[in-house]
Amino acid sequence: MSYQINIEAIRNKFKFDSSIKHNPKIELELLPYITKFKDTHYNFREVTGEFIRSIGKKKLAEVVDTDQLINKVIDSIDFQDINQRSEFKQMLKTLFLDESNQLYLFHPQTLYYINTEGNENKRLAIFLYNILWGSENAWIIEADLEEYSDLMSKLLFRALPQLTDNKIKNKNYISMLPEISQLFRQDFKWLATKNELFTTQVEKLIAYYYFFYITQFSIRNESLFKPIEKDIRPVYFTFENEERLSKTRISYEYGWKSLEKLINRTFSHINFLKMLNLNDSNNESQNEQDTVILSYQKITEEIYLMSPEEQDILDHQVSILIEEYKEKLSHDSKWGLLGTISEPYDLPVLNRLYLLFNMIDHQFNQTSRSKPYNEYKQWFVHFCQKTFLKSRGRSGKMLILDTDYLLFLTKLMIKDESKIRLKNLFSEFEIRGIIFDRDTQEAIVDYFEKLNLLEKKSDSGDAIYVKAFL
Repeated sequence: MSYQINIEAIRNKFKFDSSIKHNPKIELELLPYITKFKDTHYNFREVTGEFIRSIGKKKLAEVVDTDQLINKVIDSIDFQDINQRSEFKQMLKTLFLDESNQLYLFHPQTLYYINTEGNENKRLAIFLYNILWGSENAWIIEADLEEYSDLMSKLLFRALPQLTDNKIKNKNYISMLPEISQLFRQDFKWLATKNELFTTQVEKLIAYYYFFYITQFSIRNESLFKPIEKDIRPVYFTFENEERLSKTRISYEYGWKSLEKLINRTFSHINFLKMLNLNDSNNESQNEQDTVILSYQKITEEIYLMSPEEQDILDHQVSILIEEYKEKLSHDSKWGLLGTISEPYDLPVLNRLYLLFNMIDHQFNQTSRSKPYNEYKQWFVHFCQKTFLKSRGRSGKMLILDTDYLLFLTKLMIKDESKIRLKNLFSEFEIRGIIFDRDTQEAIVDYFEKLNLLEKKSDSGDAIYVKAFL
């Protein structure tokens, strides 16, 4: 029997002997969230610093104190006049520190020295390292002081604390979408060849791929045991320069409105997937590198390969689990409100599993049990509100790409070519999870035209090119 659930392991992990405890810790987690949301948002500058250090297998021996850093530079210089010291110190602050008194990012090497203090930022960075970089070889920003033509930069880099090697021993999260990981590494490595662009825009790249991964993970999970028709299902975005955005637009109906429904059920899917993966072929005695988390689609494939007798045994196991789950939560879950659940599959065992998922989701929607359900998703929703999600009056919240992101992603897709066919550019956006309706495409074309980035062979969309730009 190739696939089976381990009822005893589920009982132990989910604490069936008391009140059921959801989201138990497993060897390889799926997402970096906890059920207690802090009313703060991720600082993606801090996430970026930790991520860059992780992929380079580096760590900071000490936190970079910018005041001490400037003083260290000053102390390395002999001044004939005391007034020169204070003037030079102010010059250094103007050149190398931003308005928040943080080190200004003027070279890729400076990314290593971004302080990452919040545990949430460190946890998210490790998650992104695991799911986007994975087992890829270390990528290190080489430091060559001779490349700096100005004395000031040389003095600053000599004063920065030394980086030390950091062997990341444990893998904490598993990538369920390796095709996104592969695409990220492709884009990252190209961006890394452009020092200035990399320094200023790598944070945008990491933030977008975070959004890309979580949304695609949510979309795929919602398919449950149905086959996946295409690896990436792009989400509709609009463009910030558009003046007319209404609820009749396809970008409204199939943008954030539809995505939010899927994001809302994240906690239910995480718990269901953990249950389904507590089986004999994935137990705690295995080595970490052997641990596998099966997606719904992989589980479905394995079930279809089973004999009718094996399917019946699994069906019986799921029935036992359903009854125990229902009984353990009978005191505060109104099961009568669940109603009749449809049976969309041609195998009884899949319909039984579908019922179990709906029970998990239903009980979280009870008033007394909704808090962890709502707070778990809030980590990602809050991030969206700070990046791509904007309120557009009566149209409500919509996913909007601003001009900075549009230009950056366009550069990323053109790469080292002199131009790209407009039609192909929009296809590249879709490959990376973004799709535009006709009105948004027209608004983007108008914007490119104002910037003199279009090259028209004819009025046909197939003969319009977007030129490379700095």
